Amino acid sequence: MKDKALPDLHEIPDDGFAMTTAEPWVKYKIELVRQYLNAFVTALADQVDEVIFVDLYARNGLCCLGAKKDIFAGISLMTLQQNLPISKYVLCEGDAEQFRILKIRTNKYFKGKNVVLLNGKPEELIDKIKMYVSEPRKDHKVATICVADAFGLEPGFEVIRKLNDYDFTFLIPFTFHLGRKIDYRFYLGREKEKLVQLLGGALESNLSEKSVSSNSVFYKQVIRNWERKAEELGMNTSVSTHKLDSGLMEMPTYSICLFAKKYSAKAIQLDALAGSHIQFALFNQN
Repeated sequence: MKDKALPDLHEIPDDGFAMTTAEPWVKYKIELVRQYLNAFVTALADQVDEVIFVDLYARNGLCCLGAKKDIFAGISLMTLQQNLPISKYVLCEGDAEQFRILKIRTNKYFKGKNVVLLNGKPEELIDKIKMYVSEPRKDHKVATICVADAFGLEPGFEVIRKLNDYDFTFLIPFTFHLGRKIDYRFYLGREKEKLVQLLGGALESNLSEKSVSSNSVFYKQVIRNWERKAEELGMNTSVSTHKLDSGLMEMPTYSICLFAKKYSAKAIQLDALAGSHIQFALFNQN
């Protein structure tokens, strides 16, 4: 992984269906997720009998910049393009129309792949996801990498807790609307209940209007509390921070969180980002 460039992805043309309009930085985020997935699979190739990929927010599968000028695969279709030794792809999408388009695209371009499509929100699909994911046994080791890229205060921590029973490894780019209009006061006020669900319980003292003075402080405190909750579940955590230029999230950086119960999150992160041309900095705890 460290010395090998990832193969080029083939282009998927405009098929006339809806795409997710994205900002330029999203393309780099997807490339980062790609690097993480390759590092995860490479690290575990000789340790497990099966690798499964789960995407909790697959959307319609394609993104574009502007008026379909630059079309590129979202995380779900990007992963299907990789030809990694993944035995099954479980793609979840809550919106009915997005799900319909995702189904058309996966059937058209990836007929030879073992793809399971689930229509619903992650919290509604826990039992179905577990039904399609092989439970680890002594004679059959399974590694499941679960990507949750919601662009919102999701998934709720209860989703992570329940899927953690199957030893899922979680890769979560943590992004959501955050700026001058929708700021930390909005989340600590009107969206407080959703914030509580995200963190799996009452907010700690470091997440109050008295202790939070800016969007940047709010964001970092949420990440820290999220890490602590994951560690309470017996997971080890690793956070990478990347430059951001967004009109929706007016922050200089955003974080990608990796939570793993059975594997070294730090080792996977370092392998994923070794030699990366995408700017990366260690999470600043100050």
